[in-house]
Amino acid sequence: MRRSVPALAASALAVLVLTACQKPADPAAPSAAAPADAGKAPAAAASPANPLEPPARAVRSDAVGYDGFSGGAEPGSPADARFGADAASVRGAWGGEMKDNGGQRPGADCFLLYPVRGAITHQYGFLMGKNGLAGIDVYDPKAQAPGGGRIGMSIDEINRAYAGKIKQVPNPTFEGAAFLEVPAPDGKNSQLTFETDALGNVTNWRIAVKDAMAHEESCTR
Repeated sequence: MRRSVPALAASALAVLVLTACQKPADPAAPSAAAPADAGKAPAAAASPANPLEPPARAVRSDAVGYDGFSGGAEPGSPADARFGADAASVRGAWGGEMKDNGGQRPGADCFLLYPVRGAITHQYGFLMGKNGLAGIDVYDPKAQAPGGGRIGMSIDEINRAYAGKIKQVPNPTFEGAAFLEVPAPDGKNSQLTFETDALGNVTNWRIAVKDAMAHEESCTR
């Protein structure tokens, strides 16, 4: 006579058989308990700061004027370097690392002090002549010249901003390019000059002691 399997044992056996026949869960499949995808892209990880690149030097948009450079929060601060200042005063006014190219042209009457920030091309050049700071070159598009001139403006826009004050001089180095000269107000012994490309757009500007730096004289090479 066959012995009957108790009901409880039979139920347990059935559970074991059913479990053995089920496919193992795919570990790559999303969990049912995971929140539904809202359709948003995952946030990009923040790029780590480059330890070899110093932080950007904050420069007031109106830091370069007819009297020189103002490195302080307000004009007239102790961080100013007026025209005629020596190299140490210019370095102190800038407040950051600066290099010079004096050794590249030992016979020149001038040399250039320029700020350094990693591998980024300098946007300001402090021209040092026989009598100290003689001019400041500006390649920073955020900087504003006295009177409102900026890099990127056209000759027509500069003429409107400085109505009746512009003297246009052809650039002998680049055909079609020009220098737009603006004398300083109040009898100051300095001059604002915008340099344009052949299309008539301002590429850079300079404020320098009058007649201290001829257009063809370059302290940057």
